[in-house]
Amino acid sequence: MTEYSSIKEILEKTGTYTGLTVGISMQPLLHAQKDNIIVVRPEERLKKYDVALYVTSYGKYIMHRVIEVCDDHYVIMGDNLLKKEYVTDDMICGKLIGFYKNGKHYVDCENSKLYKFYSKLIVAIIPIKPALFFVRRCVTYPFRKTKRLFKKLFGKDK
Repeated sequence: MTEYSSIKEILEKTGTYTGLTVGISMQPLLHAQKDNIIVVRPEERLKKYDVALYVTSYGKYIMHRVIEVCDDHYVIMGDNLLKKEYVTDDMICGKLIGFYKNGKHYVDCENSKLYKFYSKLIVAIIPIKPALFFVRRCVTYPFRKTKRLFKKLFGKDK
């Protein structure tokens, strides 16, 4: 069995990487440690709505959606984030082509009409995302407070 030292190296040698996700930035599409992603080395420049895997200058791998394609860079944002990032072609090491939701249901990012609708919707709502996040925080506030109270009183989640 061949040992690889990084996802980028796997993509360069084999062209495909499969693994579990980490983090919350792509929720509700991808959930940490539940969804198995399939990433390929891109053959051409990415397009708007593609989900890019890129590596930062300090070696961290991040998977976010392309919201704008420029001549010399991409504007990228996580589906569950408000901050835009600017990524150059040399930082891009992969493109999401599909994933297994909860390890069971396969979603084809290239051909699924529902996925394509979701991608366009998530990019279209970017201007109102701050308001949506504020409403979500207001609605979930009582639940978070109650959970903390139970944790304090009983020492565990209820």
